[in-house]
Amino acid sequence: MVVIKELTKTFSRGITAVNNISLHIARGENIGLIGANGAGKTTLIKLICGVYPPTSGFIRVFGENPFYRKKKYPHIGMVTGQLVTDGYNISQGSAVLQDDLTVELNMELVRIIYRIPKDVYSKRISNLLCALDISKLMHYRVSQLSLGQRMRVEIASVLLFEPQLLILDEPFIGIDSVARESIRKILREVAGNKNITVILTTHNVEEIEKICSRVVFIQEGSIVYNGSFDRLKRSHIGLNSMRVVFNGVPPDLQDFPIERYTVDTNSLTLFYDSGIVSSKDISNYLLANGDIKDILITKPSVEDIIKEIYKEGNKYVTDNN
Repeated sequence: MVVIKELTKTFSRGITAVNNISLHIARGENIGLIGANGAGKTTLIKLICGVYPPTSGFIRVFGENPFYRKKKYPHIGMVTGQLVTDGYNISQGSAVLQDDLTVELNMELVRIIYRIPKDVYSKRISNLLCALDISKLMHYRVSQLSLGQRMRVEIASVLLFEPQLLILDEPFIGIDSVARESIRKILREVAGNKNITVILTTHNVEEIEKICSRVVFIQEGSIVYNGSFDRLKRSHIGLNSMRVVFNGVPPDLQDFPIERYTVDTNSLTLFYDSGIVSSKDISNYLLANGDIKDILITKPSVEDIIKEIYKEGNKYVTDNN
């Protein structure tokens, strides 16, 4: 559905924001796009949407060059938490809310613009109001909404016309934990049941891990990792840590393959590669040779792994897509 080969975008000032990227996104996939500010994420999204023409390389979305595509909608839908502007931008497949109108009137405008039959609209809006918990907001003007409320309403307005490709750029800004879970659930459902492809960018890695089947890291305009979270964890797992408190003196670790450890009176903190020695083997040994009062095992988080990838700055492309 989205096919990108050796895509490059260089601006007039000589800045290359997207550098020789190749990527394939299939229908119904949930893709997480991660990168530091200025990494090239937004430029890549704009190339996919057809806002920018590429400097070189190949890009096709639904079989068309997005910059020259004939059918402007309703294939692509976009919601951004970065910038809110008035006016419906049909050419780019977004339905930005009108501040001076109620939520209900905004939804009705979306129905008219995208020519949604009334019976279909009625069913969709009913489901979205429930899923995103925005029924009580329908008679409020958009200008009266909080940022989190507005984001939920904007997601609903785009999902009304069921785009085949849904792009969400930092959609969780200002949204509480309850609303976050509602959005996660509906995004997983639309990808699975509606066969809608989702591209999600956010600085919150936890959100991408819960929603997306694949993650793509971009650094300085290039892909540094492309694959599943499971593969990411396996290939960059890092060291586990174990802190053990004893009733008495900690036992000698003898020849255990531990990377490093520290001893403080009656506590022991050690770091180890779980691919070489298991937590179970270490804890069994300590239980057999010491009087344990407490034990805590910590595994590296995805956030920690991502930081390491950024520090290393090497190529970690793991898919041949």
